[in-house]
Amino acid sequence: MSKQRSRVGLAAHRIPQALILLLVHSAATVAETPPTLPTWLVGCWESEDGRSLEAWSQDDDTTLIGFSSIVSEGKVSFYELMSIRLHEDGQLVFTAYPSNQPGGSFPTVRQEAQGIVFQNGEHDYPQRIRYRRAGEQLIADIALSNGDQQVDFRKSACGGK
Repeated sequence: MSKQRSRVGLAAHRIPQALILLLVHSAATVAETPPTLPTWLVGCWESEDGRSLEAWSQDDDTTLIGFSSIVSEGKVSFYELMSIRLHEDGQLVFTAYPSNQPGGSFPTVRQEAQGIVFQNGEHDYPQRIRYRRAGEQLIADIALSNGDQQVDFRKSACGGK
């Protein structure tokens, strides 16, 4: 009976080791999941009052191209050219060229099925750009890296479609 007990003890000892190896492998697999283009951004989005517009299109398998504008008193008061590009090193980067300002690039720091966060602590403002889909709405915000000075944007499909 002592042989049987030692075999059971040995098997019981191996099970936790196997679970640890499985968990480590699973965590490594999740960590290695490559970023993907947030194609759920593609389309035309406008604010409820129609003053703010944002449009995204997919250029190819590695790039989304975007444009945004704000209209005040019947004139464009702000515009921005944007891209989200999957670089050869596997990094997904948001780059923006706002009107009358130098451009800036923001690497991805978090990505989910319907949300993405870009951040660059070296940029003056914003340092964090966050997008997410909530049903038929596109919700975005810009802020400093720590969340201070947050400005929220909520948009729906252009023309209510």
